[in-house]
Amino acid sequence: MISFPILRSEIDNLLEEPLTMGERDSVLGFTIDSETSKDLDDALWIEPNPAGVVISVHIADVTALIPIESQLEKQALLRVETRYLASHNKPMFPRELSEDKLSLLENQPRWTITIRITLDESANIKETELLSTHLTSLKRFSYETADRTLNDPSQPLFQVLRYCELWAQKLAWKRQNRGAFGQSTIAGVTLDEEGKLIEPPLYHSQQIIQEFMVLANTAVARLAEEHQLPILYRNHTASAIAPESKLLIETLTTLGMPELVRQKLQSWLNPATYSPAVIGHFALCLPAYTHFTSPIRRVADYVNHRILKAVFIEEKQSPYPVEELTAIAQHINEKRQEVKEKRDEHFREQRLVKTVNVLNKKDTIPGLSDKEFSQILKDSLKVAKIDKLVPEAKKRLENRTLKPSDLYYLVFGDYQNPDNRTLIKDELLNYLEEQPALATQILQIASTIGQTTVDYIEKTTASGQFAFWTVFEGKTTSKPSIASNKQTAKHQSNRYWLQGKLEETLDNPTHIDERELDDQPIEETVIANPSMVTEEPLDLSNLPSEAINNPIAYLHTTLQRLKLKKPAYMYNQVNTQWHCCCQVQWLDEILIETEALGQTKKEGKAEASLKAIIALENDVIEAIEDAEN
Repeated sequence: MISFPILRSEIDNLLEEPLTMGERDSVLGFTIDSETSKDLDDALWIEPNPAGVVISVHIADVTALIPIESQLEKQALLRVETRYLASHNKPMFPRELSEDKLSLLENQPRWTITIRITLDESANIKETELLSTHLTSLKRFSYETADRTLNDPSQPLFQVLRYCELWAQKLAWKRQNRGAFGQSTIAGVTLDEEGKLIEPPLYHSQQIIQEFMVLANTAVARLAEEHQLPILYRNHTASAIAPESKLLIETLTTLGMPELVRQKLQSWLNPATYSPAVIGHFALCLPAYTHFTSPIRRVADYVNHRILKAVFIEEKQSPYPVEELTAIAQHINEKRQEVKEKRDEHFREQRLVKTVNVLNKKDTIPGLSDKEFSQILKDSLKVAKIDKLVPEAKKRLENRTLKPSDLYYLVFGDYQNPDNRTLIKDELLNYLEEQPALATQILQIASTIGQTTVDYIEKTTASGQFAFWTVFEGKTTSKPSIASNKQTAKHQSNRYWLQGKLEETLDNPTHIDERELDDQPIEETVIANPSMVTEEPLDLSNLPSEAINNPIAYLHTTLQRLKLKKPAYMYNQVNTQWHCCCQVQWLDEILIETEALGQTKKEGKAEASLKAIIALENDVIEAIEDAEN
């Protein structure tokens, strides 16, 4: 790679050059960044409007200071973006510029480009203006100090921040309602604008920044597209096997576990790229999107500034022919991919070194957190067998603290000593018998990681019950699973398959045993004995009062929030009582099924709903929130 040494004289000239405001309009704004950020690209302001609101995003006017075709610009084009490492960063522009004269520091006059966006009451973009401005930032907020101000009416910018928060929520709701899953939290799993898993935000003010930046980038891309102006659009596409957005969201909500969500998204989504051609942004559900708000940190934003300033502020032609813009886009895409691969390899090596150290010091294994144990269990398969982890895995299995992904590795992992698989087999099968749905989750993980499918041989017994054999990896069990409920039969069939895997008794699908299909017809009554319904005391200690007082309404509201279908209720009279079955479904599958008896239909429905809420909290919501990447 050609290196362009930055001339010290270029830096000194920029530092010494005074900022004359000239004809630039003065604007109001403040910044919100992380506590450690020093290169502050963007500032915000908001003003009420009779028909809605005007949001102004002020961006550091980097291109007004960096001379075109200078060594500084050439070096930025080579570096592509600021790289953030564990202990420091490698800035795209020299630190004395990126953290000083280019940065929107508090109480320091700075040149800016303002994106002035007029929204109506429904948060639709009505008008977008680009203006040459200057800003003296009123306040440098960290996320933490911004959150404190949001809760302290005595602070000078309290009302402004509250208004920003209100409109950030409106923008988020609007995006999610149109089917976007990027820059969202779905059932406890947080995704960035391209559908990659990230740490959930810790502060309310982070949502303000995220929403206003997405808005600014969207407004600029829309403005450029309307004028058929080639810029570096940020395009994001899905693979041919990906479902449409709303079905994708439903699927992610049902999967729940971050590892499973990541695997699915990796198979469904293509990497986002830059291009002068408009393709659209799948994760954000937008016809056009770009990057414009970080010209200190990303060269794509810097290039877009040069183009949009020339066309919409200076009323000139774009400084980049399409051929040159295409070459720049290709270079950025390749450089970003190269950096990503190096970063991924670095973290892989770090994790494997840690795994080897832990396996060599077995006394450290019991002290691992749930997250650390899961990661070591996963990575142990890359450097050794999992035998050294079996004693601790057995303890955690007995305590029921292992996640479905952990159970997957215990079933499908390699053992040096077959006796170690036997050591955990009985307890693992007991766990699956207690919670049959776990068997289905384990096979979902296996099929996702292996990029294959779980198939079933489905038949009906003489008495009309469902009979299933699970077929996975070309193998099945000879014995079928038989139940009056289809989903129950599937869960049980998957449990039988995992048992066969652990006991090495799986066979070819041509060898299934159908003799059990010739059973005797059962009586029409769904429940012959009311004692079949488990009526153990329910643990309500972790449920909110509204769930206990009105479980039917609470269940409906919770499912609506999770974007799951409404519950289905079925009733049968058993002697003097009413038996109610409550089913929570996703697509054509039953996710949760509970039963209850009551003196009236309503009482049975309420009790079955309460059991469903408990199952939802324990097996779905809690698993999503507690699972780690």
